[in-house]
Amino acid sequence: MADGAIPDLIAPSRPRSAHAHLAGDLLLLADQAAVFGLSPEDALRMSRALAKGDGATQAELARLGLDSVPAPMPDTTLQPVRALALTVSQSCNMACGYCYAAGGSFGGPDTRMTPEVAQRAIDQLIDSTPPGGAVKIAFMGGEPMLARDLIMGSVRHARERAAARAISIGFSMTTNGTLLRPEDAAFLAEQRFAVTVSLDGDRETNDRLRPMNGGQGSFDRIAKRLAPLFDLKDRLSLSTRVTATPNNLDIPRTVAALSELGFSSVGVSPMLTSPTGKGALQADDLPLLLRAMIDAGENWLADTLAGRPNAFANLATALQEIHRGKARDHSCGAVRDYLAVDAQGAYSACHRFVNDPLGEMGDLDSGIDHKARDTFLRQRTVTAQDSCQTCWARKLCGGGCHHEVLHAGRPACDFVRGWLHFALGAYARMMAEKPDWFDA
Repeated sequence: MADGAIPDLIAPSRPRSAHAHLAGDLLLLADQAAVFGLSPEDALRMSRALAKGDGATQAELARLGLDSVPAPMPDTTLQPVRALALTVSQSCNMACGYCYAAGGSFGGPDTRMTPEVAQRAIDQLIDSTPPGGAVKIAFMGGEPMLARDLIMGSVRHARERAAARAISIGFSMTTNGTLLRPEDAAFLAEQRFAVTVSLDGDRETNDRLRPMNGGQGSFDRIAKRLAPLFDLKDRLSLSTRVTATPNNLDIPRTVAALSELGFSSVGVSPMLTSPTGKGALQADDLPLLLRAMIDAGENWLADTLAGRPNAFANLATALQEIHRGKARDHSCGAVRDYLAVDAQGAYSACHRFVNDPLGEMGDLDSGIDHKARDTFLRQRTVTAQDSCQTCWARKLCGGGCHHEVLHAGRPACDFVRGWLHFALGAYARMMAEKPDWFDA
């Protein structure tokens, strides 16, 4: 598609009513995040009503009997913390220019978490969980494998403490993959880890965007070290995460390259803020990214409908969320039931808020600051965001990443709506042609 036609992808998704949105013959009720299939005639009437604004839209919803569908009350109730990210290494062996963690150190000195801090954080998590409950622990960085021995010791400690209280426990890690050893793969598989590897494309693209600290490329090094993990992928969850910047917007090519490497799940996350400003997507980049994401989504649709595998995870996730039909009051579980602990033992709203006063949530000595959690959660709920109230996608989106919104506002709303508009159309097609996919 020519660049001049790209804005047309955004136009159909611009808000026309705060109450509803139409994608083909599929109607979304905004407050309920519920979808309804309309006849072609009713879809035409709804399209005309949407063009006239909220009053006409509400009248048409009433005619369809959809004006009384109950909307869930905004849920700002704190949940017990059941997921914890341990920032075990605030340092990194790579030099990605866009790194949200400012080179892994989060703007401070290079630091490693001590076993004492890790065990105290784990103990506080498990001790606050009733017997029979479940918790999750994520190991983050910087590059977490710089703290290999700490991770292994922490997992063993957590397993022992959880077993003593009849608590089930799951582990995950996000890594650049450059330090993995065969024995690490065996350990991660034994412990049933969910492992996410950060990669930004094929060899040329990844080496340009994700060099080692000395400037060398990282792709071949990562590919070699991933081989033992791929050999054990039936015993762990293995995926890759792509950071989309202005310099790697060919998403279909990226998905194909990482699929060829061996990944069956490739997720793409736009880079909207970075400490240096490098790599952040600008307004002119977002329509290009939307075009590329839709192209990758069309590839996923074609392959899935034909029974072929396709690793592009973003559309699969969006379809599952739409099918689930649960209105989102927040974009993620940060603060609500998930916190991070940094190397010094300070709690933060999530792993992106390490060393950020906007996300301070107490520390291991004084305990979790539940008042700060409650204030943060109430302020960040989507119903408290004035700019979201006229957006039909608010209960699908949840208001956006807390860290990005607080530091950059909402520069990507057109992109998000455009993507969700496409996803709604894809959902209608999947329900018509392959509804059993959702059962699986």
